[in-house]
Amino acid sequence: MQPELYPLKFESIYKDKIWGGRKFSEILGRSLPEGLIGESWDVAAHNHGASIVSNGDLKGKTLVELVDLYGEELLGHKGINPQSKFPLLLKLIDANDDLSVQVHPDDIYVAKHGIDAWGKAEMWYVVHAEPEAWIIWGLREGVTKEEMSKALECGGEAVLDCLNKVYVKPGEVYPISAGLVHALGAGVVVFEVQQNSDTTFRFYDWDRLDDQGRPRDLHLEQALEVTDFSENHKDPAYQFSRCEKYFKLNILEQPKNFSMDLDDSFAILTVFRGKAEVTVNGVVTEMESGQSLLVPACLGTCAVSSNGIVLSSSLP
Repeated sequence: MQPELYPLKFESIYKDKIWGGRKFSEILGRSLPEGLIGESWDVAAHNHGASIVSNGDLKGKTLVELVDLYGEELLGHKGINPQSKFPLLLKLIDANDDLSVQVHPDDIYVAKHGIDAWGKAEMWYVVHAEPEAWIIWGLREGVTKEEMSKALECGGEAVLDCLNKVYVKPGEVYPISAGLVHALGAGVVVFEVQQNSDTTFRFYDWDRLDDQGRPRDLHLEQALEVTDFSENHKDPAYQFSRCEKYFKLNILEQPKNFSMDLDDSFAILTVFRGKAEVTVNGVVTEMESGQSLLVPACLGTCAVSSNGIVLSSSLP
């Protein structure tokens, strides 16, 4: 007989990246493996990383296994999908150095080319930013596909002249739908909720070399093919509306016993700048800063209290 579902914590999956650092230790107090840690996959059920439950009767099970075992009990009716997969992926990103200038494909493109289960829309919440830290968020006004193609032939400054640089501060949110050219600049740490995909096409990688002394792969043809060159691609309302087809991100500031109706969907709660308590059927689960908790759909409601900020990620 299977255990009844309850709020689930997971072990973090750390990814060593050429642009990574040690900020998860400095700002979240995490014990990290050796290396340049660029990503922490905190709720994941992908071929490139599957979260393992760290609490309760289901400890040791992967999120992939839980989807197979519990289906709609875990996901809710909204979460059931033809791929029979968990639809979202949550991660933290530490940009100790500039990330590549990149773009993600949409559902139609990945299905046509058999690349992944979904395309990739994502949303960033800025957890930490050094003074004058920036991101690339879209293209400069009027840049066309032809102009971008010519810039890529020249490289360097020609590419940078096509990009829209935005200076960022903690607490800001940036939606990034499929097709939006983007990059994190050095000194930024973000929380990211996204479709369950790991497909990225690189435009430009700052002419750097990997640990073997070779340039990393670029994907210029694919990147140009999937990029959104529409005039309104940097309109925040346009970007939010495209992302919110796939997920919702709500921000709760110092909630006091805030009651959440799961609305036939799971919810993932992530706390920053403090601690949190999540109460389900009178049972309290405590959370540390930077930690995520998956509340299964079958639990119906939960109450959230925190002295910090709680992000709630769920399906629309």
